[in-house]
Amino acid sequence: MKKSFWVFLILSAALVIFSVQNAEPVDVNIFFSQVEISLAILLIIVFLTGVIAGASYFFIKSKIKKQPKPEPEIIEESSEADVSE
Repeated sequence: MKKSFWVFLILSAALVIFSVQNAEPVDVNIFFSQVEISLAILLIIVFLTGVIAGASYFFIKSKIKKQPKPEPEIIEESSEADVSE
């Protein structure tokens, strides 16, 4: 398996352990309203948002890289013999 998979798995496990240890409710201000939510749920939501943003960036970047670059036009230089004819 890829190294990135194991890093993701370890970070996910660390997030779960950290979230369980910090399960008390916290106040979150969203625009003009205030919501009370468990810190564990908030951390998981923020983590998943980051994963989705990173995956989207990687997907867009890989799509841009796959597009072929246009070949430059080759302009032939005319010699003086061609001009005098």
